[in-house]
Amino acid sequence: MKQIRNELPQSSEFVKNKNVLNSYFPIRTKDGPGVFDWDAVTGYVIKLIYKKEIALSGLDEFKIKCEVDFINKLDNKIFWTYLEKMYFRDDGLFKISPEFLIFKTFQIKGNKPNVRLGEMFSSLLQGKSINDAPKASLNFLEESINNVLISFLKNTDENKLDVCNEEPYLPFLTRVIQDDISFLSKHPKYFLSVLGQFLRLYAYLYTSQLALNIGGWREGEPSSKPLYFILDFETASAERTHIRANGHQRVHKSLYKIFPYLAMSESIQNPKLKRQPIWKLVQESSDESYGNLKGFAEAFKQERKLTNHISDTGSVIDIIGDLLNLGMAQFSREQSLHGTRPDINNSYVKAIESELCNHFIQSRGRSGKILVINQDYLMLLTNISIGNNDQLRFHELLAEFKKRGVYFDKKSQQALIQFYERIGNVERMSDSGDAVYVRKAI
Repeated sequence: MKQIRNELPQSSEFVKNKNVLNSYFPIRTKDGPGVFDWDAVTGYVIKLIYKKEIALSGLDEFKIKCEVDFINKLDNKIFWTYLEKMYFRDDGLFKISPEFLIFKTFQIKGNKPNVRLGEMFSSLLQGKSINDAPKASLNFLEESINNVLISFLKNTDENKLDVCNEEPYLPFLTRVIQDDISFLSKHPKYFLSVLGQFLRLYAYLYTSQLALNIGGWREGEPSSKPLYFILDFETASAERTHIRANGHQRVHKSLYKIFPYLAMSESIQNPKLKRQPIWKLVQESSDESYGNLKGFAEAFKQERKLTNHISDTGSVIDIIGDLLNLGMAQFSREQSLHGTRPDINNSYVKAIESELCNHFIQSRGRSGKILVINQDYLMLLTNISIGNNDQLRFHELLAEFKKRGVYFDKKSQQALIQFYERIGNVERMSDSGDAVYVRKAI
């Protein structure tokens, strides 16, 4: 195995008594409600994909620069008072063009949770950048403010760029988010209006698909796993088996593997090398690594006082499986002699659901908690899925949804068509479902 061969310690003194996770996922065991500032993270993502930074100390200095610029242009200084109120007291400034959101990165400095969330998107985007985004259509005042900004914008120093030190865990999702970012960048005003929703949507898609794929590490590169939503105006009737069998409850159970698996994976990799997902470690494994991995497994078992059986097959795949089982066992009520560990993982899952999933989970009576997508998220998903096309056939649109990890049963598909017809962005060539075309709404 390229990254762990001859790198693992073989005695218990090197096994940490605490689980450490610094890769692939932003939640930490002590995170509580409201840990993330999503506004700050939007700025982080814009800075990341535009590879720009602002050569000013902050928004206050920028306001002074704009005031000087306007006073030099205006006959009456009192006009500046109105302009300051229009663009600097609320969010007017951040509606001019995406680059203004870079100011929000000043809120992220020293804030580790926001940095971690930004790094999750960095891992997902894998260096995607925008170099030729069209200029937003601006009025005279906006144009003047934008020109001041441009005078202080500079390319991020190559040495300061946030270089992603992780290979993609979900390559299929990386491919579609890169396409979606490229498409949105061509529509700057729309991009600005939906960026917050876009990041929350992909935070959930990444979380849910990571949970559903993480246990299938033996199967190779992950793929989009069925995950069924309903529209917010639909009922969750008893006969709709998909929304329960392949909905929130399936994700919920899988969330318990995220921290144990990722922490164990991180502990057996050389920190000086680019981090790999578990499935990639297996693909590039060599049985030469077996001895070191087994030594680490025995030491981990001893330090945690676990009773798991450690295989003696000589297969590195088997020993990785043993290690992941050990990672899970330390959090079980049956094995853990440290009473807080099971509670830690339970709290971790609660934090995931409250901070990354809550926009898509609803309780619906006897159906329990199910996945629901509201009309705003649905229109965003529709627009990015159609992308650079003028329109897509309905079944093609559903295929694009599935690429992103969003599935709908037959009843929801019928509700979707009715919704698109109601808002006027559907065209029927015949009564056949194959002849229904859906247009973007941008």
